Amino acid sequence: MSVAALAGRIADGEAARARARRQILTLVPLLALAGAGLGLLLFGGVGTALALALVGTSLGSASAGIALIAARRRLTRLAAEQPDLYPAALERYRMVMATERASRYKLFC
Repeated sequence: MSVAALAGRIADGEAARARARRQILTLVPLLALAGAGLGLLLFGGVGTALALALVGTSLGSASAGIALIAARRRLTRLAAEQPDLYPAALERYRMVMATERASRYKLFC
């Protein structure tokens, strides 16, 4: 495997981690509010609303947490499979990301 291909796989793994983090920040509160609203509307009790909010939070955080763990394991497996190429590929990935950030910020300046 070449350094460029390994850097591409690192980029895919980091994108999956970022997606899981965004899910944790957006999906979990949304499911908690939906569960609370459903409990309040259907059952009319605050206790039931809180219980359904907890269920929604648990389901959302569990699914996003599993995705986050899977992405982290994929990156760890890449580092273990290619110990000699991984540092160069990681440096290449970081340089590409720094260049992309710099070009995005250049648009606003």
